[in-house]
Amino acid sequence: MAARHKINFVTGKGGVGKSVFAAALALGKANLGEKVLLVEIGESSYYQDFFGLSHVGHEPSASGLGFDVALWSGETCLREYILYYLKLEKILSLFFENNVMRSLINVAPGLNEIAILGKITSGVRKVGPSLEYDRIVVDCYATGHAMALFKAPRGMMEAIRFGPMGRQSTEMYNTIKNPEICSYHIVTLLEEMPVVESLELAKAIFDELGVQPQILSNKTLHPPVREESLDKLIQDPKFSDVDEFAKYLKASLERQDKYLSEILSATKQNSIADLPLIFSSDAREIVGRCADKEFVRTL
Repeated sequence: MAARHKINFVTGKGGVGKSVFAAALALGKANLGEKVLLVEIGESSYYQDFFGLSHVGHEPSASGLGFDVALWSGETCLREYILYYLKLEKILSLFFENNVMRSLINVAPGLNEIAILGKITSGVRKVGPSLEYDRIVVDCYATGHAMALFKAPRGMMEAIRFGPMGRQSTEMYNTIKNPEICSYHIVTLLEEMPVVESLELAKAIFDELGVQPQILSNKTLHPPVREESLDKLIQDPKFSDVDEFAKYLKASLERQDKYLSEILSATKQNSIADLPLIFSSDAREIVGRCADKEFVRTL
C-alpha cells in the first residue's frame, strides 16, 4: 500500500517530448507491478495515434503496454462530477444544453482546471467514482497552462471560501502540495528556450506549491567518441570529408554541457536524469527503451 495514490505530473515546453516521457514513466512503473493510469489532458488524444489504439476516451482503457490510458477534458470531468452528485442524467443534459450555463462554464476562471484537477486527485480525496490505481501519471499541459492548472485550486478557494466548492478546492490544493503524493517532472531539450522556460516553471511551481520539481533532459547525445578523437578528426586533413560533422557534434556536446550546468546551478540538483536520442519510428520501442532507464524506477 505504500505506493497507493501516487500522482506524477509531467510537463514541459511544447515539442520537448513530455508525452513520450509520461508514457515511459507509466510503463516503467507498470513493469514494477503497479496498477498505472496514464492520463492525457485536453480535447483530443495524442496516444491514440501514437500507440495505434482504436479509441482513447474519458473512461480508462487498456493501452496494450501494461497500463491503462484515458483522456480527460474540463467538460468531461465536470459532467462526471455533476452527475455523481445529481444522479440524474436528464438534469445533467439540461444543465449543459442550456446556452446560459454553457457560456458561464466557458468563461468561469479556472473552472475547467478545477474540474480536471478534481478528477486527478479524486482517488486520494475519496471523492466521486472509485479510481483504483496505484499511480496516475498525468501528461499535463505545456508550461504556461500547466501553471494555471496548479494555481487554480488556490484561486478558487480564495474566491469561494465556504461550501462544497471552497472545501474541495482546499482539499485539492493540500493534495497537490503534498510531496508524499504528488511529484512534478519538467522535460526539456538542452536548448536555450526550453531550458529558460523549464527553469522559470520550476521556480513557479516551487513558489506556488513548495514542492521542488525534477528537470530532466530529452534527446540527449551520448556519442561513443571522446572529445580528443573529435579534435583529431577536425585537424587531420585525411578526414576532411567528415570534419564538418565532427565540428557540429563537438559544438552540440559543448552546448549540452552549457545548459546542463545552467540547470544544475539554478536547481541545486546533483545530476540531471536524461533520456537519449533514440533513432526509431516505432512508438512502443521508443517508450520501452526509455522505460528501461534506471532513474525511471526511482521516481
